[in-house]
Amino acid sequence: MKDIETREDLLLIMEKFYNKLLVDDTIKHFFTETTTVSQQLPEHFETLATFWEQALFLRGGYFKNMIEIHKKVHGQSPFSGEHYKTWLKHLFTTLDEYFSGPKAEQMKTMSQSMATVMQIKFT
Repeated sequence: MKDIETREDLLLIMEKFYNKLLVDDTIKHFFTETTTVSQQLPEHFETLATFWEQALFLRGGYFKNMIEIHKKVHGQSPFSGEHYKTWLKHLFTTLDEYFSGPKAEQMKTMSQSMATVMQIKFT
């Protein structure tokens, strides 16, 4: 199995990851009711790929404030500890299904750190 190498790899991860999120009754409401993400998936995947390109490869030009964006969502429908666990479970499962290597592990570590920071900041 190969490691994450390209933007196309990141787009594949996002597509497969969101396929899991959008059928999980414990978390899908953030994407279908609290926000309109489910109606704008191609654009959302492009934004996420740009975020991860910057995070993993130090390129991509992501200039938004990820924490503030999620803080607004949390203000409308609060994230619980279980939501973070579910989000990470689906991301890690997706990564493990398609990729193996240092970048895949780095993405897991960074995701875990982001979830931890959000939990601290939002409570």
